[in-house]
Amino acid sequence: MTAVKTTDCQAELRRLLASGPPIYISDKHAMPLPDGDTHIVKLWYSSDSQERPAVLEGALQGQDRKKLWDELNEFIIVEGGEEGDEVAE
Repeated sequence: MTAVKTTDCQAELRRLLASGPPIYISDKHAMPLPDGDTHIVKLWYSSDSQERPAVLEGALQGQDRKKLWDELNEFIIVEGGEEGDEVAE
């Protein structure tokens, strides 16, 4: 959230907002997903051999997530971008 509000680069802002506010833990290098999967569902903790949901603490879902995403997308400048910026679609 802080990065979205403080960035001065529209290209970086678009990358930050490309997939919306995160819901699930993810790391494309440490935890790559098989083809067709969209997210990790559970994590296994070796310390107690328990599975826990992969939902991020405080993650918004449903209409709350959409509302936040819409608010964050207001930071994108569509016209008058800098050279090298990608055009938002």
